[in-house]
Amino acid sequence: MMAVEQTKIRVLHIITRMIPGGADDNTLQTVLGLDKDCYMVDLIVGGQSDELMLRRVEFCRVIIIPELVRNPSPYNDLRAFIKIYRLIRHEKYHIVHTHTAKAGILGRLAAWLTHSPIIVHTLHGATFHRAISSREAALYRILERLAARITDKLVSVGDDLRRIYLSARVGRPEQYVTIRSGFEISRFRLSDAELALRRRKIRRELGISENAWIIGSASRLEPRKGQFYFLQAAKRLLSDYPELVFIIAGDGPSAKELRTLAQSLRIADKVHFLGHRKDIEDVMSAMDVFVLSSLWEGLPQVLVQAAALGRPIVSFDAEGAKEIVHGGENGFVVPRGDENALTESLAYLTANPKRAKQMGLLGRRFIGEEYDKEIMVRRIDKLYRELLARPETIFSRRNIKKLVQHSDEHNAESVNTIQAQHRQFDTSGLN
Repeated sequence: MMAVEQTKIRVLHIITRMIPGGADDNTLQTVLGLDKDCYMVDLIVGGQSDELMLRRVEFCRVIIIPELVRNPSPYNDLRAFIKIYRLIRHEKYHIVHTHTAKAGILGRLAAWLTHSPIIVHTLHGATFHRAISSREAALYRILERLAARITDKLVSVGDDLRRIYLSARVGRPEQYVTIRSGFEISRFRLSDAELALRRRKIRRELGISENAWIIGSASRLEPRKGQFYFLQAAKRLLSDYPELVFIIAGDGPSAKELRTLAQSLRIADKVHFLGHRKDIEDVMSAMDVFVLSSLWEGLPQVLVQAAALGRPIVSFDAEGAKEIVHGGENGFVVPRGDENALTESLAYLTANPKRAKQMGLLGRRFIGEEYDKEIMVRRIDKLYRELLARPETIFSRRNIKKLVQHSDEHNAESVNTIQAQHRQFDTSGLN
């Protein structure tokens, strides 16, 4: 068994927490998608991770570090760093690939100090976004600049995000590669007949008329997703269009607060809170317009899904929005936090339903295969191999080829070996 493990490319992914969301799903799809005949994959997650998300992880070792938490905490951060450092030093990974802010800083530093051959970091969103104080943003910019110096490759989920980081002098242009977050895009590429069928199904479930005009949103319910603005716009729209219906799909820490807000605005009877839905493509099919009110993002995957479904979009100018929404063609991008502009754009689409439908159908043309999860994983695999084959890396082209060849020779044994790895790792030995 040990001989089989030594013939594989050993990869460690580190993410601050695994919860329902774009960055987390991106990481999960990568971990699940990498060829297990060639790779041995471990995954470090923080203690605030969602148990249901972790249950989806298969064929790799899950290592939970309780001290790895999202908010700054000197004591927890130091203990998490020590555990990550000791694990990397012990396991001698060929590649350490980090995700999100906290894991990105601690993980890259630990990998550098243990002389890991390859260090990769994925940018899922700007850590120095405009929704935080200027002092915090300045600190994060400094940390990202320092971390970039010890990073072999920076993977950006969108071109907009790459431009933001380069303008902040984080890394060099040649360090960056854009690999878009992939998902099961075939779920959202539905025929008109199938869309109509699913639209009717969800509307019947919710008791909404076939002729009602539905404006909807789908995201995790938390302050940065800006559902507050969505509800405020709904209140204003209802004064002119009292027959409108609103849908909010998703769950999160702001769920109770948002329901209370809808009641205080006296629109609770017009807003359907659906909670977390596994059939999000069906729910979005029931909408006539899709809204993204996020204050910051990376490349909003939900916008790709809405465009693939042929839905016109109104979005705040979050990072990556303009890569999906071409203003005036398949929707509108308005200044973030601008409640007036959000309301006006939604009013225009409501008053012009034929134009809205045309815009939505046009949006399908902007969604290519680069958003497919298999394409994403293939590009990450290609990146890994290119990095390992570089002359300055401890592996030569010959050695990396030998790793893959040996993996193929041990196919049957490899499957048994990998299946044995699907367990939670005890971190007590890392203290």
